[in-house]
Amino acid sequence: MKHESIVVVYDSCQAIAEEIADKLGAEAVSVQSMNVRQIENCQSFVLAVEFQADGLLSPHWQYAYLTFRQASLTGKNVAVLVALGNKYNDSPTAKDFCDRLKENGAHIVGDQLYAGTPEWNLQNWICAVSPNL
Repeated sequence: MKHESIVVVYDSCQAIAEEIADKLGAEAVSVQSMNVRQIENCQSFVLAVEFQADGLLSPHWQYAYLTFRQASLTGKNVAVLVALGNKYNDSPTAKDFCDRLKENGAHIVGDQLYAGTPEWNLQNWICAVSPNL
């Protein structure tokens, strides 16, 4: 049974999103289909965010970011997995992304996980963030 209040949002990393969703009993949803109403009706999100090589959000995530900024995120828990690009913890882009969501009321859960880094361990990260989603 899916836990309807948790949504895992992805763009091109569907396999990772579905793995996370399975472990959390959540639903995986394409970033392209997100809208303000869906965002406001959910309690928690796992965002599998993708950045381009130049550090900018991918085009679909740029649009979704604006949609998330339009919705009220007050009281919503958000965990962020940086699925592509911006893979280094010293890069400010993912932190800035999270800071902007916080300004809109989101509660950022745990540390961002950067896919492909030496610290990359999806199972440990899911265990760390899941009690707060």
